[in-house]
Amino acid sequence: MIVSAVVTAVSPTAAKVALEAGATTLTVLTARGLITVVVMWLALVALGQGLAVGRQAGLFALLAGISHVLMSYGYVASVAHIPVSLAILIYFTHTLLLALIAHLRGTERLGRRKLLLAVVVLAGLALVVGPELGVLEPVGIALAVLASVAVCGLILFGAEAQKGASSIQLMFHSGLVNLVVFSAATTWLGAWAAPQGVVGWTGLALAGLGAAIGLLAFFAAFRFISPVRATMISNLEPLVGVLIAVAVLGEWLSAWQWVGVGVVILGLVLFEKASGKG
Repeated sequence: MIVSAVVTAVSPTAAKVALEAGATTLTVLTARGLITVVVMWLALVALGQGLAVGRQAGLFALLAGISHVLMSYGYVASVAHIPVSLAILIYFTHTLLLALIAHLRGTERLGRRKLLLAVVVLAGLALVVGPELGVLEPVGIALAVLASVAVCGLILFGAEAQKGASSIQLMFHSGLVNLVVFSAATTWLGAWAAPQGVVGWTGLALAGLGAAIGLLAFFAAFRFISPVRATMISNLEPLVGVLIAVAVLGEWLSAWQWVGVGVVILGLVLFEKASGKG
C-alpha cells in the first residue's frame, strides 16, 4: 500500500511536467490509457488470467471504464488550470462522497462523528483554497470536482464488475475504454502533441506508470491486509502528492494552507478509521 500511495502520488505532478513540456491533455490521457492496458495485460499473462469476462461483468466494466474516462480527464485536465496540490486535495474528497452515497442507499449510515469529520475536511480544504480563491480558474476546480465524483462511479461499478471478473481484468477493460476514447478524441481533434525533451517524456511515462502500477499494488495489498487497513494507508497519497508537487514544481503554500493540508489529511484518516469501526 505504501508503494501504491507513493507511485500514484507521482502521477499528477508527472502529468503537469508533461503538459508544461508541450504535451496536450489528450495526449497525456491517451498515453496513460496505453500504459495501463500494457501493464494490466502483462499482469494477466503473468497470473495466467484470460481477457474474457462474463456479460454482466463486462457491462459493469464498461460503465466503470466510462467513469474512469471522466475521472482521468477531470484529474489530468485540472492540473493545467490549478495547482497540483489543490487538485489532489479536491480529488480525495471522493471518500466523503462515497460515504454520502452509502448513506443515501441505506448501506451505511452517517453518524454525528462522521458528519463532523466531513465538515472538518471541508474546512481544511477551505483553508487551502481560500487565499487563492480570487486567482484560481473556476474550470480547474470544476474539473477536479468532476474527477472526485467520477471516481465514485469507477469504484461502485468496479465493485459490481468484480463479482464476475478479477480486479486486473476490470482495470484492463477500464484502461482499454480510456485508450479507445482518448486516442479517438485526440485524433479527431488533431490534438496529438508529444512533450519536448527528456524531462517531458519522463513526465509522460511516469504519469501512466504511476497510475497503472499504483492500481496493481493497491489490489495486490488485499492479499495481505484488510481493505480497511489498506484504505487507511492510502491516505498517505494526498500528503505525498502535495510534497512531490512542492518539491518538483515549486508550488508555494502559505503557513495557513499547510495547516489546511494537515486538517484535510487528518480528517480523512479519522473518517476512514470511523468507517472501519462501523
